[in-house]
Amino acid sequence: MPPVGEYFEIRPYGHFSDFRSFDEARTAIQSDFTVGLRKAIPSVFFGPAPVVSEDALATGTKYDAMLKLQNTVGGYAFAILLNDPDSSFFEYLGTHRGNDWQKIMGDFETTAASFAPDIDLH
Repeated sequence: MPPVGEYFEIRPYGHFSDFRSFDEARTAIQSDFTVGLRKAIPSVFFGPAPVVSEDALATGTKYDAMLKLQNTVGGYAFAILLNDPDSSFFEYLGTHRGNDWQKIMGDFETTAASFAPDIDLH
């Protein structure tokens, strides 16, 4: 595994799943974060938003994609991890064209901004 833990800290703040609780997802985040997404962490952290990284080979509870919608501020980057346990998330989007994107994704910028007031990063 890339040694991202030496340089970056990953802390989950929100969660939506119909098959496991937030505590279960938080406990498994290290094992569910694939090597492909670990390698992308520096580009997600340092790159200007929007940044999208994917691991098309992720299966089960492993995360398929990581999205950063706002630039890193004050040494913190907020990213959204996506998982489709049945296939690659982007494979799903490729086979479901039309309005599904808005239905599935909602307004990520609003969602990401809504976490900020509730999070004490110090």
